[in-house]
Amino acid sequence: MKSIKFIFILTLLLSLTGCGFYTVPPASKGKVLTTSGYLPEVLESGKYTLWGRDSMITLDTSTKVYNEKVDVVLSDKLTLSVDVTFAGRIAGTPSVINTMFNDIVAGEDEKINFNEVYDIYGRMIVRNKTREIISAYNVDEVHKNYKRISAQIADVVSKAFTSTPLEISNIAIGSIKYPSIVTASIEANEERRLGIEREEAQAAIDIVKKKNALILAEADYAIQIKQAEAIRDKNKIIGQGITPALLQLRALEVQEKMSENKSAVFIPYEAMGSLAVQNRVFNTK
Repeated sequence: MKSIKFIFILTLLLSLTGCGFYTVPPASKGKVLTTSGYLPEVLESGKYTLWGRDSMITLDTSTKVYNEKVDVVLSDKLTLSVDVTFAGRIAGTPSVINTMFNDIVAGEDEKINFNEVYDIYGRMIVRNKTREIISAYNVDEVHKNYKRISAQIADVVSKAFTSTPLEISNIAIGSIKYPSIVTASIEANEERRLGIEREEAQAAIDIVKKKNALILAEADYAIQIKQAEAIRDKNKIIGQGITPALLQLRALEVQEKMSENKSAVFIPYEAMGSLAVQNRVFNTK
C-alpha cells in the first residue's frame, strides 16, 4: 500500500514539474512543438498549458514599418543609395501560417518574426525591383522624377509580393543619398540658378529706377521749358509796351522827383556835354 502511494505521489510530482504556462501575444499565432513535430492546430492569442518537453513557437503577424537600403547603378554609371520604406506583415491565411511554421526554424527565443520571413521571401524582390526601375534613369532624371519613380517602385513591388507569404503596403522611396560628386554638382547648379535669379531681380530693379529717373528728368525738363517760355513771353510783353514816349515820360518823372531836393542841383545827362554847364561846374569848384 505504501509503495502504491509513493508511486502516485512521484507521478504527481513529475507531472507537475513537467507542465508550463505559455502566452501567445496579441497579433501573433502559435503552434505547439512536440518531440515528434508540430501539432496541427494553429493557436490564437491567449494563455496555454504545455506538458513535458513540448514548447510554444509563436509567429509574429503584426504590421510594422520597415526600411530597405538599396544601392543602384544608374544609366550614367553613377551609384546612389535609396531607402525603400513600407508597412509589412506576414499574411494571415491558414495555409501561409502553416507554411511559415514548417519552413522557418525558430531561434532560441522560439519566435518567428517578419524579418526572418522577409529575409527569405521579400528582400531580393525589393532590391531587384528597385534597381530595375531606378537604373533606367540618370542622376538628373532621378532628381527630377522622384514622385514618378516612387510610384513605379510601389506598383511593381506590390505586384511581386502577391506570390509571397508577405503583405506589404504604403511603399515609397525614403531618403536618397547621391554620390558626393553629384551632390556638389547639384549644389553648384542650384547656387548658379539662385545667382542668376538674384541678378535678374537686381536688373529689373535697376531698370525700374532708371525708368523712374527718366520720367522725373522729362518732368523737370518740361517744367524748365515752361518757366523759360513764361519769362520770354513776359519780357516780350514788357518790351512791346516800352516806347520812346514812355521812356521820355519816365525820365521827366524821375527829374521831377529829384527836383524836390532843394540842396542839390541836378543837370540832365544830355546837357553834360554843353560848354555852359562845364563852365558852371568849373567855377563852382
